[in-house]
Amino acid sequence: MSHQFNQYKSPLQQSFKHAVSYIESLPDRKIDHAPTSQELRQTLAGPLPLHPSDPAAVIDEMVKNVDAGLIASGGPRFFGYAIGGAFPASLAADWMVSAWDQNVPYFVSSPAMAVVEETAAEWMVELLGLTKGSAVGFTSGAQEAIYTSLITARNTLLQREGWDVAARGMYGAPRIQVVISDQIHSTIKRALSMIGIGLEDIVKVPTDDNLRLIPEALEQVMKQIEGPTLVCAQAGCIDSGAFDPFDQIADCVEAHSNAWLHVDGAIGLWAAASDKQKHLLKGIERVDSIDTDGHKWFNMPYDCGMVIVKDPNTITTAMGGNNMGDYLNDAMDKPDRNAINFGISASRRARGVPVYAAFKSLGKAGIVAHLDNCSALAKLMAEKLAAVEGVTILNEVVSNRFSAQFGCGDENYRNELTARVVHRLQSEGYLYPSTSGYKGLKTMLISILSCHTNEEDVITSTQKIIEAYHYELALMENEKDQVECIK
Repeated sequence: MSHQFNQYKSPLQQSFKHAVSYIESLPDRKIDHAPTSQELRQTLAGPLPLHPSDPAAVIDEMVKNVDAGLIASGGPRFFGYAIGGAFPASLAADWMVSAWDQNVPYFVSSPAMAVVEETAAEWMVELLGLTKGSAVGFTSGAQEAIYTSLITARNTLLQREGWDVAARGMYGAPRIQVVISDQIHSTIKRALSMIGIGLEDIVKVPTDDNLRLIPEALEQVMKQIEGPTLVCAQAGCIDSGAFDPFDQIADCVEAHSNAWLHVDGAIGLWAAASDKQKHLLKGIERVDSIDTDGHKWFNMPYDCGMVIVKDPNTITTAMGGNNMGDYLNDAMDKPDRNAINFGISASRRARGVPVYAAFKSLGKAGIVAHLDNCSALAKLMAEKLAAVEGVTILNEVVSNRFSAQFGCGDENYRNELTARVVHRLQSEGYLYPSTSGYKGLKTMLISILSCHTNEEDVITSTQKIIEAYHYELALMENEKDQVECIK
């Protein structure tokens, strides 16, 4: 294939046109068109192409065929799971990352990207009020950040016991105890199972009605555990948005002879930037490691996560950045930032560039306004729903999310009605909540994370939720009467 760099212009122009068209359709677009996988295969699959095609035509055809299978999660009324939108400058910067096509594990492979990520990391630590000099690595998401954090924790805890994991592996190593709340996210357990710490070693600590870890219960557990211990807490529980009491947890960890405190901040860590919300994270600067997502509340395009470690030496040692082939010795000897020291990835795109662009375009004031707006809108929706007879908001709304149940019957009745309300809303397509569980209950989960969501979106969505509730309630009552009549 010849090096015709002018061949990029036409497909890029087509991509730009289609991208803008899609983004501008989001306010009015049905969120889920719900095609079947077979319907999508009929247009997207087929035999392997054997001959070249015009790149611009390929883009046009691809866009046409994938459209029905896209979920409009970047729109203003997508409230399911924990998916944010994308800041304009960050999306544009992400396009430049693809065009520049830099590989960023070493300073020498892209000096500019190394300094951009270094700067974004420093700004992030400052924004969140964390310890100056903390190490920040840019990952694919919170799962990779958790994996990186827990590898660092494992190796550091065992090093304190005189066991070098890099040299000796895990066979015969001292056993690490793990202490978590009963609401910890599944990504923590997934990471533990991948790094050789068995799930049988987990001790669960109970949580209160708002799903916050109970510190007195943790204190009792920690007094009974000896040896290397990993404690995991949460900043932004998936079902309630609650924040564990970090100061009290840190006290328990510091009183132990050899413990490490990790916080899963995938959703809620960003609240630390806001004067209105940072009280929720009191003590966060005392933890050893934190994971978070950029593509949730911080509205980075996918994918973007961050791992933050208070002591940089622990993560650089655990990542083995100096254990490279001879051909990389000169690269690693450079005094500047080598990103490979702060994560498990070697070759990767410059994920810190969209973060840098967000800081530059919004400034602290713009970022805080976005964070505060999301939380205010979540509280507004919860307040309006709670005023409706038969709607129960299960948690104190302290941040950007809440769980609700519908109906006044027994638990099975409420669970079924709630599921039906959520599925009706999803099929209608104006807004998109998701289902979840709140200490065993089937719930409607609302998560407001997008920079595009405004008060009108919330007020209209609230009315749609109430209408769906009354509709499904009437249906279930009618079905119940019919069953009684047959009896």
